[in-house]
Amino acid sequence: MPPPAAYHVPRIIRTQSHMDARRDTPWSMTVARWLVVAGLALGGAARAAGVQAPSLALLEDPSRSLRIEQVARPGAAFTAIDDPSPNLGLSASAWWLRIDVPASDRSRLLSLSYTQNDDLILYRPHADGGWSAEQTGDHWALAQRALIHPHPLFMLEPGFAGRLYLRAQSSGALSLPLELWDERAFWRQNLRDQLAYGFYYAVLLALAIYNAFLWALIRDRAYLYYVLYLVGLVVFQGAYSGHAAWLLWPHSALLGNAGTLLGLCATLGFGAAFVANMARTASRVRRWHRGLQGLMLAALIATPLVLMHYRVAMILLLVAVAASVLIFPAAIVSAYRAGVRQARFLILGLAAFLPGVVLLVLRTLGLVPSTWWTEHAYQLGTLAEVMLLSFALADRIKLLDAERNRATAALAAQRERGAQALLDTQDAERRRIAQDLHDGLGQQLLAILGGLRRLPAELRPPLDAGLREAIRETRRVAANLYPGQLDRLGLREALEAMMATLFEPAGIGYLHDIDDLALDPRDALQVFRVAQEALSNALRHAAARHVSLRLKQLEGRYCLQIEDDGRGMPPQAQRNRGRGLDGMHDRALRLDGNLRILPQPGGGTRIELEAPLRHA
Repeated sequence: MPPPAAYHVPRIIRTQSHMDARRDTPWSMTVARWLVVAGLALGGAARAAGVQAPSLALLEDPSRSLRIEQVARPGAAFTAIDDPSPNLGLSASAWWLRIDVPASDRSRLLSLSYTQNDDLILYRPHADGGWSAEQTGDHWALAQRALIHPHPLFMLEPGFAGRLYLRAQSSGALSLPLELWDERAFWRQNLRDQLAYGFYYAVLLALAIYNAFLWALIRDRAYLYYVLYLVGLVVFQGAYSGHAAWLLWPHSALLGNAGTLLGLCATLGFGAAFVANMARTASRVRRWHRGLQGLMLAALIATPLVLMHYRVAMILLLVAVAASVLIFPAAIVSAYRAGVRQARFLILGLAAFLPGVVLLVLRTLGLVPSTWWTEHAYQLGTLAEVMLLSFALADRIKLLDAERNRATAALAAQRERGAQALLDTQDAERRRIAQDLHDGLGQQLLAILGGLRRLPAELRPPLDAGLREAIRETRRVAANLYPGQLDRLGLREALEAMMATLFEPAGIGYLHDIDDLALDPRDALQVFRVAQEALSNALRHAAARHVSLRLKQLEGRYCLQIEDDGRGMPPQAQRNRGRGLDGMHDRALRLDGNLRILPQPGGGTRIELEAPLRHA
């Protein structure tokens, strides 16, 4: 049995992971990632200490029918091998490994660092000539093992020397990276390995939690896909390394066998969805978007197949992963060339990630030897990738802000155009009504006035006076609706005429100082309307004795200033603005200007409009 320290490793890993998840900030996450890389590399460098290389020979059993008695006979067709980590790929055969163990006076452990073999049986010789069998593999719940550890382990007692036989078969890839460890050296190295894995999982989970909060706040699906991709990556790596079965489902043989492929389905499917969303392939590169959709479909189809036809699901996923080596770079590079800014981070992420994926596929197919680097290249690549993808998501926040600002500006411009169109429509309608009053009703009244000459002299005066008053009122209403003199005389003469029309009959003194500005006709009408409302308010509400109007050109701007010496405007009137004041402010906005209503020190009101000079 392993020493007591071995049973404390899960607790240590969990505690460290939780501490990292609470402490991580963006810079500390980066530091943690490099610590993981350094830890994994140092762990690989330290593995040579305390490891022996037993002599190995290999025998294939295509029919899977050989028994230990047949295999152990002298003359069995074993082939001696120099590779301590035979990688047999997707083989339907059963394979026998003959292991010649040298003598040692210390306890030793026979370790298989690959956890995905379905069935492993180690045969030990008895003194009476029989054999004892110890069975393990991911078809068996981890809790049933004699030594509870992510990797299959077999204990060798002190003084043991002799020949062992290991029978292995699997519906997936078959790999037998065998190591013979001094027991104490193994558990020391095990603590370093599990600590490095703890950091690795802590970084991935901390990123998943952090981006889950961002998704809850922003509701951008890219963050959700990234979180689900990270969760799938944790499940895949946890199941592939045996930690998920060790810590999460030690009593489930089903999850122990299927967890790796289920995690790979989530990683592939949500990874493709994330790339499609970030690279905007649906609108920018539709051809490669269909390829990403194909990867998502393959992941979706493979998910139930994992539980029904494991080997078919594994082959389908291997083909999909191999295709992703082409589809992901092509889609991302095409999106970058189409102008998608975020694709540059995706390119860097893939450059770090794809070598690990390629080595994983080649190792699974048995095309490259099983070494520490081929075993951990995927982990090292994912660490670099998630770091770069986190940069892409940080850049996406800036991009979303910029898009939101552009949308807000476009909406404001649209509202501005709508308001301007409404004012233009109102002014055009006023002009039409004013023209109809002048040309229709006004002319009819003049015709009636001319017809009064046929009446007796004693009846003419009252009718004549009433008709003339009606004609003046008609002209005044028409002028208020639309200032026809603005088109005929220009802004300066129209303002002067308006002041004379308003204040001379009322006996109010007035003064004007008006520069001859060459304004755009629309702007000239807005300025006239602001002045018209301000002067009318001074006449009707201020009880003023004197009113002044100044319109002066400044450098690139102009300023309209109207002052009166009346009773002033109460603060409540400014807060509860009526339609007249609202209209003045709206017209100031149309001019891109600023309207201020200020009290005069000695009583009265000053209204100022300042706006940029836009020439006709």
